[in-house]
Amino acid sequence: MSCEPKSYDVFLSLGGKDVRYTFTGNLFNALRSKRIKTLFREHEYEPELHTHQTNISPSVLKALQTSKISIVVFSPEYASSSRRLDELVAILECRMRTNQLVWPIFYGVEPTDVRFQRGRYEQAMNTFEERYSPERMNKWRSALAEVSNLSGWFYQKEHKYEYKFIRKIVEAAVQSLSRYDVFLSFCGEDTRYTLTGFLYNALSREGFKIFMDDEELEGGNQISQKLMGAIESSRVSIVVFSENYGYSTWCLDELAKITECMKTKNQMVWPIFYNVEKSDVCNQTKSYGEAMTAHEKRFGKDSEKVQKWRSALSQITNLEGEHLSENESVPT
Repeated sequence: MSCEPKSYDVFLSLGGKDVRYTFTGNLFNALRSKRIKTLFREHEYEPELHTHQTNISPSVLKALQTSKISIVVFSPEYASSSRRLDELVAILECRMRTNQLVWPIFYGVEPTDVRFQRGRYEQAMNTFEERYSPERMNKWRSALAEVSNLSGWFYQKEHKYEYKFIRKIVEAAVQSLSRYDVFLSFCGEDTRYTLTGFLYNALSREGFKIFMDDEELEGGNQISQKLMGAIESSRVSIVVFSENYGYSTWCLDELAKITECMKTKNQMVWPIFYNVEKSDVCNQTKSYGEAMTAHEKRFGKDSEKVQKWRSALSQITNLEGEHLSENESVPT
């Protein structure tokens, strides 16, 4: 049984053998150290194909298409491989269809040599013209010209330490990638072992990466930096409003942060109303009214914190969501 992940954060197009066991290998290890799922093929086999065939295996093509970022390492030997050139065409097609991020890295080669196929790139293209169709050659030439016009990195050994150069690339990847597909905001005592637990298991089975806080994190009055970071780096936040959600300053701080990310990062937010009415959450009546009154007594009626919580409750409940009661069937 294969243990390979269904998708990757980064597809690392190898470059030539001249950098595979040096720069590209070091970049792979640096990405992996940050828990960025990266496809790195230590060995590549390039069978002889007919002139009209694409020289990419179905498994590699699928990995490429399901990755969030493609990093292409251009080295002096890059263009000597028809497989790498076919891969480049597929990467740019994926960029056009899915808006995938594509980052070129020019290592030991000038960007203009790639763009205009000069030097070693010209030699490789001249050799391939004797073996491959004009249509395929045009695709390769267009791809090289297109990718070299994208924003990327240019490394010259005499100018930079390699580890500093790699660090910049990894930092950019960390900032660009959503670390989680879904952040679950909920009141632990109400739904951890019922609705939220079932929801976590169902989403995990479908391959989604979920952040659901541990019980140990719930102590204290202030939300941790770990949770703040998880909210910021999630694509979607699901908020489970339950009877005691409004009493928790922890939950309300989460909600305020989620509201902020909805505005600044265009994050998707889905509210679920579990055994509570949407109007009671929105207008802060019944248990939510009692909770906010208690918070006002503690922090002050005009407290900026309490006003932020009230605003967040109103904003999130105006979004389209779901209403569930404990009497309804919840799939496990």
